[in-house]
Amino acid sequence: MTPRILSLRLILGLLIAAIASPTLIATAQDAAAEAETVDVYAVPEGTDANELQLYLRKLARTPPPERTPEGILAHLQKMDESFTTILDRDAVDEETYLMAAELRLQVLGLLPQFGDNTGALKRAKLIEKLQNDDRAQVKALAARIELQERIGRLPTLPDAAKKELIKELAGNLKSATMENPEELQLAIQGAMQAAQMLDRYGDTENAVFAYDTYTSILKAKNEADLGDLIETLEATARRLKLPGNEIEVAGTTLDGSKFNIDQYKGKVVLVDFWATWCGPCIGELPNVKEMYEAYHDKGFEVVGISLDNDREALVEFVKDNDLNWVTLFEEAPELQGWDNPIARYYGISGIPTVILVDQSGKVVNLNARDEVLRTELARLLGPIDDSK
Repeated sequence: MTPRILSLRLILGLLIAAIASPTLIATAQDAAAEAETVDVYAVPEGTDANELQLYLRKLARTPPPERTPEGILAHLQKMDESFTTILDRDAVDEETYLMAAELRLQVLGLLPQFGDNTGALKRAKLIEKLQNDDRAQVKALAARIELQERIGRLPTLPDAAKKELIKELAGNLKSATMENPEELQLAIQGAMQAAQMLDRYGDTENAVFAYDTYTSILKAKNEADLGDLIETLEATARRLKLPGNEIEVAGTTLDGSKFNIDQYKGKVVLVDFWATWCGPCIGELPNVKEMYEAYHDKGFEVVGISLDNDREALVEFVKDNDLNWVTLFEEAPELQGWDNPIARYYGISGIPTVILVDQSGKVVNLNARDEVLRTELARLLGPIDDSK
């Protein structure tokens, strides 16, 4: 990634943090006091690149003076005016123009969240303006934004259109080279965004098609630096292909015993990737406990795969919450957390991930949470006996 792209993405991140982070309240109060004497929105005169870029960086990390919805909206609107002033100024150099354009696009995307519904129309007009610009990098920015928006609409497209976009992104990935790291980074980013979005919205068939396609292209580049990414793509595809197939789960329990899921053949098994520090995981536990108590005698087992790093805290949590099922935990620090071997093998990138296995050892559901778990257990093991 080139320094300019890295710097700009950092600035965009700071802008979002300045708007959204509750930890910046004190800074916001300081900014309000400063605003009494300094107009932080006032754009410097002239077209000096260093001066304007310094101004853009400073404004991007300036939090709203008032951290109310109204205060944030006013802040965003003033930022929009400032960025527009730079974009409308003649003879601004291309790098400064790109920085101001990306920041304005980001702000316009935030405006509707705070009640200003003109943001979408202004954003569309800005993109059109960028598309009609004569400068190559400005046109490239417009093309990238347009592509990102098409990726954002990917789950709503007809199946044929989804596959066409997957192939288009594959073409970008294939043509990008290590000699142009910025182009390669953008191609990878677009491909990953599309594949992850398909996965998130439950379009497993197209998600697998995307992951397999992109993996083949990256492997063909034969670049060692792409090894970790290829491993992640392969692991994610491996997880998505689990339905109808057996899952490999083997490890060491908290009491030091060796465990293999084959021990539970003939039973329905919930494989739960979780951690004690994961709020949603803890929120799902009452449902899992209820189902375990209701169905354990009928042949229902749970295997918790802990992504914790603190063994003592995990043992205490399991004891305090009466988690009476198998919990797997890796003692070696280098195999803990997200580096858990089973989690890595199946590309687990978010928890809880709960996978349901039927009596034949075949995966039947990749997201067996809440009512889905109840419905699947009733289908596989019959209704709950309310007489107990």
